[in-house]
Amino acid sequence: MMTAVAGGQASDPDVVGCEALPVDLEGITDSVDRALAITLCMPDRQEIDSMANRLRGALNLFLAEGLEISANQEARRMSSCAHRLLELNARPDADTPQFTAFEYTRELARVTRYFVGLWQEHHPTGGCDG
Repeated sequence: MMTAVAGGQASDPDVVGCEALPVDLEGITDSVDRALAITLCMPDRQEIDSMANRLRGALNLFLAEGLEISANQEARRMSSCAHRLLELNARPDADTPQFTAFEYTRELARVTRYFVGLWQEHHPTGGCDG
């Protein structure tokens, strides 16, 4: 398992430096690949919701990292898309049709895949910057 570590300040005073935000790139990439590999042979709703939860967690991690996106128009657009997907009122609920939840999860995976690539650009060795 390849784990990169994000730099930055931790909110927990007991956590210092790089250990604050471990990024499991293989796990995130696996979740993205699995979500995008889902076919129209629909998995059950519980699996779709579980995958969406993992992807939301990964997206939140990348957004919290504060990757330098201000100079990159595509990164700003994808950041806005990520924030839109993470809004509570944008998430599927129990009454949302299964296919709509499926499409939402695929969009989460697509955006998360972009941020995996952006992370790798900023952390080419997979290590800690700080």
